Formats: sequence, C-alpha cells, structure tokens
Amino acid sequence: MNLQRKIITLRKQSGLSQEDMAEKLHVSRQTISRWEVGSALPDAENLRQLSQLFKVTTDYLLNDAYESDGDIPRVKNAEETLEKTVKNNQKLFLFAAVAFIVSAACFMIAGIEQHNVLLMIVAAVEITLSGFHIYRYEKAMKP
Repeated sequence: MNLQRKIITLRKQSGLSQEDMAEKLHVSRQTISRWEVGSALPDAENLRQLSQLFKVTTDYLLNDAYESDGDIPRVKNAEETLEKTVKNNQKLFLFAAVAFIVSAACFMIAGIEQHNVLLMIVAAVEITLSGFHIYRYEKAMKP
C-alpha cells in the first residue's frame, strides 16, 4: 500500500474528515487532499506529525511493502524480545518472592529477630506486586 492510500485509510479509521485532520496537523484541507491524491508529499515534519497522530512509525508510512507496523522487522523483533523478557522477569520475581518467604520462615524457626523476618516478608510482598504489575503490562501490550 502506498503513502497516499495509507493516509486515506488511517484518516478514515480514525474517523477524521480531511478538515479535522488538517486542523490537527496545522495544514490546509487542500494539503491533505493533495497528499491523498498523490499530487504532493508530506515533508519530514508532516510525516512525523502523521506518525504521531495515527500512532504508527514513519517507516510504515514510507515503505510501500509494509501493510502494518508489525511488518517492520525491527518492530517484530522488539515485540518478540519484550514478550520473552516479560516472561523471564515474571519467573525471576516469583522465584525471588518464594525465596524470601522460605528464608523468612527459616529465620522464624531459627529464632532470628522478628524485625528482620518482617522486613523479608515485606520484601517478598513488594517483589510479588512487581511481578503482578509486569504481568498486567504484558497483558495490556498484547493486541
């Protein structure tokens, strides 16, 4: 899909008229029309504004072979890496929380000061909550 078609598609998906889009980008409606028919191209600043408005990369806008941001190899790799990192971090947080709880139980049995045991339990709770937030973030990032 070429740039003109992408601009039309993104504008319509966003529910914007040419006038609305022109207002948001601080250009005239005729400028939007020229972009959409291909008689003019947006300059670098307008491309940056388009990418921000529609929440897509400039790579996606400029490369005719890309049908979505997901087609860009760099984006694909970043999404896969993020998913693996989040899963590894979840396991790490869970392991650390369990280790703190087990250590706290051992210290309690051994008669170590209650203050230190309470600190370990608080640390375990904080680690568990951090792991929970990572889990929620991962769920939010998935389409």
